[in-house]
Amino acid sequence: MEKPHLTRRSFVGMGVGALAVGAGAAFGVARCSAGDAEVPSEPKVGDAASGSGSGAGADAKVGGKLVMYTCCDEALINAFVPGFMQETGVVVDVVRKSAAECRDDVAAEVAAGRVIADVVWGGDEDWYSAGEACFEKYFSSENAGVLDECRNTGGYVTPVTREVCAIAVNSAKAAGLGVEIAGYDDLLDERLVGLVAVADPQTDAAGKSSREAVREVGNLLPAFVTTAEDGSVVPGGDAFLAAMDAQTGGNVRATSEDVLEDVLSGEAVAGLVYEQAAAAMADLTGEVEAVLPREGCLVVHGCTAIARGATNLAQARAWVDFACGEGAQRAAAGRVRLRSVRDGVGEKDDFAKLVDGE
Repeated sequence: MEKPHLTRRSFVGMGVGALAVGAGAAFGVARCSAGDAEVPSEPKVGDAASGSGSGAGADAKVGGKLVMYTCCDEALINAFVPGFMQETGVVVDVVRKSAAECRDDVAAEVAAGRVIADVVWGGDEDWYSAGEACFEKYFSSENAGVLDECRNTGGYVTPVTREVCAIAVNSAKAAGLGVEIAGYDDLLDERLVGLVAVADPQTDAAGKSSREAVREVGNLLPAFVTTAEDGSVVPGGDAFLAAMDAQTGGNVRATSEDVLEDVLSGEAVAGLVYEQAAAAMADLTGEVEAVLPREGCLVVHGCTAIARGATNLAQARAWVDFACGEGAQRAAAGRVRLRSVRDGVGEKDDFAKLVDGE
């Protein structure tokens, strides 16, 4: 499969407008909390896909525990965490939070000298901008094996997945309105006023990235480009973003999961989310379509980092090694629609192909 040249943040085109998805995806065993930490059950042998990422084998298990703050959806968590537990013997305490809560809670813990989290997972590099103030410097032993543009270059944040901004569509509702949604521009249809859901960009990683994607698309649409009095060309990104904000009718949700629930229930016809989450909902329900916008897709990195002063440092390092390791990436790709950070880890045959749009 042809691979585009992706920079740290890339806007690329695609070969197919929508993913063909079926029902019946099975989620794994990781149990997640929305607030106070809970320790998930130990996975049974064969219950979750696993693969060597850290080099830890049956005779060299790390053991112990790991506290993970994550904003990732449950399908993605279950594609990685049970395999990590099974391979390393580490019991992972998964605490679900928003991207902003993951960032802010770790910062508060570090500042207070009472660090609870060992690792944070989810959100692109921007959510880890505190660098050494909040995170441990660590270059994974697997770093050389990932795509050039996905490597940890500064030491504090490690890409684990490539996240693609997409549109979740309730196909039945869209058809009932006579609306075809194949791109961001279609969301401005007057029949969709108040029926487009977005997540709060201040708290939600996909909400923030989707907003950036909309602005990028606006810069490409001639209808939104204007000419200033001095004759200079004014990009249309801000104008398109304002039009999209008006179209949502104030339907700004706290999280991407809320957006997807709105789309599934029909309260919204479309929602701006990450591809992987939309595809997971599509697989699970058969009622949601994951659409890659025809104008192009913003691709960012879903990252992980070790909290500064982490109590379980060896386990945290083992997690980073595992998560970006080839075995774990292959195993996860077999369970969810993973855009791997590693070269040579193939994507599913019905995956929409991304092509270099630059």
